[in-house]
Amino acid sequence: MGDIKLIIDQVVNFMVSIGPLGGAFLIMLESFIPPLPLGVFVGLNMLSFGHVFGFLLSYFSTIAGCMLSFLLFRYLLRDKYMNWISKKDQQLLQKWTKKLSHIKLTTLAVIFALPITPAFLVNIAGGISNISTKKYLLALFIGKPAMLLFYGYIAVSLVDSLNDPLNIVKIILLVIFTYALSKVIGKVVKVDD
Repeated sequence: MGDIKLIIDQVVNFMVSIGPLGGAFLIMLESFIPPLPLGVFVGLNMLSFGHVFGFLLSYFSTIAGCMLSFLLFRYLLRDKYMNWISKKDQQLLQKWTKKLSHIKLTTLAVIFALPITPAFLVNIAGGISNISTKKYLLALFIGKPAMLLFYGYIAVSLVDSLNDPLNIVKIILLVIFTYALSKVIGKVVKVDD
């Protein structure tokens, strides 16, 4: 256990030495390279720069990374991507992008809130679909905090989170809150009309 603590301390010291821009870069990079561990980067940001600043750094960085990925596929790679995949996959992708084009804000916000959601794939599908940029951005702003809080919470106190069932209840409540908030904002902004 002492060796793990030493490694974590060394990584945190490295993160502090490269500063917040390094932490932001790692989070944004994850939006383009799916195997990178977003949860680890969020946890490192929170451990390195404090819970509040580390969370905010991760939040705005993941929003920026997701939007860059979304816009890249929306305006530069949409047609090229369709040519890269087989006809069978094109038909399947068109079926799913049609569904995504008409997805409710609440559903998309909850998708972004779930820690198991591969954001990279949602960014690609969103960019290829006809979903409005406004709805996509709103869903990101509403849904990402729950996912980032989950990752940060787990990373900062992994053992406590797994041993205390109350922490799991808190995560479920965060997802329910995300759903309710997106419902209210969706009605006010009228993005689902």
